[in-house]
Amino acid sequence: MENLIQAAREFNLDEDFIVESENKRQEFIRRFPLESLSQMPVNEYADTSTRDAFIYWLEHKEVLGGIGGGNASKFGIYRSGKGEYCMGASTKKKILTGEDLENEYGKLRNQIVTNLNLAAENRIEEIEFTKLRVWPMVMLKILNIYYPEKFFNVYAKKVLDPLAEELHISTELLKQRPINYIQLQHLEYKHLRELEPFKDWDYVKLSQFIWKRYGEKKRPKHWLIEHRYEERDYLSDYTERGMVSLPLIRQDISSYLSSDDFSFLDEIKDEKDKEALEAFLKLDKGDIVGVKTTYSERLEDGSLTYILKIAAVGKVKSRVSESYAFDEKLGHTIPVEWMDVDERLLPGYGGFRDRIHQITKKRHIKKMFNKLETMEDPVPEEDVQTLVNEYSGPLNTIYFGPPGTGKTYNIARRVVEIVEGSSEEVDARKHFKDLQNLSQVKFVTFHQSFSYEDFIEGLRSDGKAGFKPEDGTLKRIVMEALYEGLKKKENAEMYLSRKQEVIKALQDNEAFDFTTASRYVLVIDEINRANISKVFGELITLLEDDKRLTAQNETMIQLPYSRDPFILPPNFYIIGTMNTADRSISLLDTALRRRFSFEEMMPKPSLLQPIENIDLPALLEMMNRRIEVLFDRDHMIGHAYFMNAEMEEDVYQVLLTKVVPLLQEYFYDDWEKIGLVLGGLGASEDEPCIVYQEKIDLQKLFKDTAMLSALDLPVKYRIKKTIKLRDVQRIYEL
Repeated sequence: MENLIQAAREFNLDEDFIVESENKRQEFIRRFPLESLSQMPVNEYADTSTRDAFIYWLEHKEVLGGIGGGNASKFGIYRSGKGEYCMGASTKKKILTGEDLENEYGKLRNQIVTNLNLAAENRIEEIEFTKLRVWPMVMLKILNIYYPEKFFNVYAKKVLDPLAEELHISTELLKQRPINYIQLQHLEYKHLRELEPFKDWDYVKLSQFIWKRYGEKKRPKHWLIEHRYEERDYLSDYTERGMVSLPLIRQDISSYLSSDDFSFLDEIKDEKDKEALEAFLKLDKGDIVGVKTTYSERLEDGSLTYILKIAAVGKVKSRVSESYAFDEKLGHTIPVEWMDVDERLLPGYGGFRDRIHQITKKRHIKKMFNKLETMEDPVPEEDVQTLVNEYSGPLNTIYFGPPGTGKTYNIARRVVEIVEGSSEEVDARKHFKDLQNLSQVKFVTFHQSFSYEDFIEGLRSDGKAGFKPEDGTLKRIVMEALYEGLKKKENAEMYLSRKQEVIKALQDNEAFDFTTASRYVLVIDEINRANISKVFGELITLLEDDKRLTAQNETMIQLPYSRDPFILPPNFYIIGTMNTADRSISLLDTALRRRFSFEEMMPKPSLLQPIENIDLPALLEMMNRRIEVLFDRDHMIGHAYFMNAEMEEDVYQVLLTKVVPLLQEYFYDDWEKIGLVLGGLGASEDEPCIVYQEKIDLQKLFKDTAMLSALDLPVKYRIKKTIKLRDVQRIYEL
């Protein structure tokens, strides 16, 4: 606390910034007076095509803190890029028309007005946080705009959590899942106002101090963008008109961007074009862009050196959502302030051959953008983004794909997203471990000898020549999740006590309420390695969404050993991983496939970056295309194998120690196919190749070679012990 107060005494803020912030807030209120909100029609709330709707002002007009990120469903109801009013997103997206639209919007509008009235009457604790029809960050910003004397304009979890700890806010509130950030932020505001020197501070100054103390400085991202497309050069257009563009997918997407509706991306069939447009839409204010082109030159040893030519470097002037414009000639455009137009050649960096690259490695940034002093300066954070979001994904999910595609990493993010409502602004892996310590997450790995008794329940020795039932991993976490839904509970600390309360409630047919219940997740690694039907047993029936407790067709069973009643609650999630190199999805039990949502995790070469004179994305893509033809797509090579490679020597090592052994396993030492994947077989060790045919001098090896002519001796193949640049480039240079 003393450090907080000392920092506050040393903090200063430009008065002009305070005045400008308040003017923007007043402008919002003049456009949407508080007294008019109860009568606001749906088009005024959600029709972002006019760029004058309530939700457009909230997100794009830079009024107080930002709520960028996520998708348009955060506003409850929105107008999609196709002109339809919708709620929800992805598979849960619902188009609203007629009476449905009127009813749903009426509930949403009434909730906003009710919450504003509660804030006006200082009854903020009565706001039903877990039943919000908009995302919490949206409601928090609305409350902040109309009542800045009760909230401050910072909504980020990464700021509110440490501030609560320093102010010693109630630990009970912080332990709630999900945390009531509306109440938490209000309590923090009140607590700060009771302290010197905050009592007399303007709300803008208070908010800026909090952000600068706890928020992370936002550093600009660095990008390379191609200026040649289909034999046409756009460089002069870029420099003369002060912009960069993506001359692909000639479709004006303004209406989609204004409503945060990115469904148009799903309609793009060419993956390369889709990845390029996705990257282009991530360009943000203050980002550094270099327009480039690449070419190669052949060296004396037959290898290629890739040359990167950067023609100009500049800074993005504003966010894509604000400044995007479609040009018939240039395609998708955003404005750029050019800062360096001196052409530079960088031999050994020309592997960045895609249309757009985000440059992430520090040594690459230093080499490509070293003339810009601004590279080292943080960009002022104007938009404080947070996704305190309500997770609405499937209850049962299996990530499947070849090895090395990031399944385990994505599990950590998904688990945090489920339990906390968002995986943004946190270290997902660290947070995943913290949740395991809180017993909200359990992790188990299936194997051939894993059984029903390990998973659900079984009989174990009681040490007295008898047996007693013992709960398995799944039953324990399900009992914990069920306990969260008890309306009447004794707040027992021990698992056995909580379980007995749950069993009694189920037997007595007591009501459960999971509205504010914490979520629990069971992670099953290598789910396809066990006998699924045997391990899951009667659980197969209970997995369906409508069989859960409080659902329409809730189904309860009696377990065979303990005779306990058993049912799955709606706050319990299962996430599994499946390595398709071990077993295809088609071989899974049909009943299991019907009850899980499957998310494919395929190799993503675009996540890799070129390393010196090795085009790593092209290398991985070419190997996988060949594997798909020679074997199948389930046995591709994941990008994770190469993620830690920094130098050319690292790539050589990965190929020799990871990739080649994997290919030997896939193709059962069929060296012709292995050689084809790796760019072809060499006739000798001197040729550019990784696998070569060994020449054996039979005269030296055998004394009597007369009879050898009648034998059909197999061809011998060898792997080079040391590979060079030209050997690797042969894999993808046709």
